[in-house]
Amino acid sequence: MPYYDEPGVRWDDPLIRWDDPRTYQQVLNDQQNQTPSTMYDVALDISRLSVPDLISRARQIKAATEAHDDFAALADDLTALGTAIDALVAAQSDMSTAKAVATSKTEIRDTQFLPPVVAKLNALGIEIGKAATSEAAVEATTLRVSPPPGPKPVPSQPTGLELTFGDEDGVLAGQCDGQPGIVDYYEIRYTTGDPLGDTPGWQFADTSKKSRFELSSLPSGEKVWIAVRACNARGKSPWSDPACKRVP
Repeated sequence: MPYYDEPGVRWDDPLIRWDDPRTYQQVLNDQQNQTPSTMYDVALDISRLSVPDLISRARQIKAATEAHDDFAALADDLTALGTAIDALVAAQSDMSTAKAVATSKTEIRDTQFLPPVVAKLNALGIEIGKAATSEAAVEATTLRVSPPPGPKPVPSQPTGLELTFGDEDGVLAGQCDGQPGIVDYYEIRYTTGDPLGDTPGWQFADTSKKSRFELSSLPSGEKVWIAVRACNARGKSPWSDPACKRVP
């Protein structure tokens, strides 16, 4: 299994398996050398369309998809979409001719028939992304390929660190401002010495996957300084400004 003292290894790293004979670096290399998937992330861009515009757009996508050889295997999906479109069109027709006293009934019918069209379009977009042999094939359906997300930046220095008493002796709880979508985990350290001195005596305390954490087994009655830093695969932030609290 990967050696825990290798650089960059954490005890809870999802790449580590007890029955894996490779070193951690070999695991990383093998993961990076995997053949990338050819599945395309297809954007539908239908969330802001009115019901009449959605009907028109769904018909356009259906017709364009039926006309491309890459998507011949999606015939059943396209038939189901066509059936859902027809049902929604019928509901819309009823709404346009209904009397005012029947408005509530026709609104219920429209609500009933709209979700299946949206659901089948979403499912079709996924299947198009799987079946397409190129980005041009996706574009032939009048849809587009979503650009891949950019890499996460290195986390910024955590701010707003605050400490509170825990429920038991020797326990302090802490929380800093979060960085959603950027931070994978936090490292936490503490000291009973002078954090600004020449020998602050920092000790590693724990890691936390959240910006809220709790430390136990701290020296009761002692004043401790605690600091955190945010980490992800790109790197680690500078340590936060330390916060101070006397341990209960």
